[in-house]
Amino acid sequence: MKKKYRSRVNYLGIIIGSAADAFGYAGFLIPNKLNMGGVAGIAIILHHLTNFQTGLLYFLLNLPVFCWAFFRLEKKVLLSTFISVGLNAFFIDMFGYMIKSLPVTEDLLLAVIYGSALSGLGIGITYRSHGSLGGTDLLAQIIHTYFEIPFGQIVILLDALVIVSSAIIFKNANLALMPLIGLFILGKVVDVTQEGISSSKVALIITEKPAEIKEFIFHELKRGVTLLQGKGGYSEEGKAILLCAFTQSQHTLLKQEIKYIDQDAFIMIGTLDEVLGEGFEKSR
Repeated sequence: MKKKYRSRVNYLGIIIGSAADAFGYAGFLIPNKLNMGGVAGIAIILHHLTNFQTGLLYFLLNLPVFCWAFFRLEKKVLLSTFISVGLNAFFIDMFGYMIKSLPVTEDLLLAVIYGSALSGLGIGITYRSHGSLGGTDLLAQIIHTYFEIPFGQIVILLDALVIVSSAIIFKNANLALMPLIGLFILGKVVDVTQEGISSSKVALIITEKPAEIKEFIFHELKRGVTLLQGKGGYSEEGKAILLCAFTQSQHTLLKQEIKYIDQDAFIMIGTLDEVLGEGFEKSR
């Protein structure tokens, strides 16, 4: 039952993610000839040259990539990707038809900010739902199976080629400069959508008074502690190490109280992208 429920939630996420990404393209990027590279970028260029529907072009351009991927990648991954791409193409043309009657901003900066943010939101939701919008990612995975080139570098190269081509074809340098802002925003929104905006911290505490600090964390912060045994690299003496995850609001209290208990304590504090488990976020 749990497996079926998760599967339904994932497919719902793929639908929502595909729609959000499509709205970003149809409402802001496509009307202003802006693209974030990849197969979708090629579809946008061809749309403005031929006046053919962008979504349909996007789907047709992905077909040969799927055929190629069929012989190189896992079939299970391809199925969810094919569904995502089909939905994305449908929503792009549907929103494009609906938005024709609405005012669309001609300000390139606003268009790239809103378009890339919506696209990043859609891609992030789709990734979290174990889907993919195909395009450059799929093509890069295929190329990676032939050559020992890092996946990220392949994606950047393919996207850069499409973006620069768009600026040359339409003779507008802004069409190459603006997507740089868009790609940064898109990447950040994808990360936040997948990982969330974390307010969690982690502390690694090396102290001579582990019992007192442990009691403070248990009773005052209401957090768990993991005790580790370490050894000084220079002195080779045994060291007590406490590992603790806590929230942003407890940051100052933790530092002040530990220094009050042990002035010589060595504390390292960092930000966590995600914490799952008792007292924190439930597993997603």
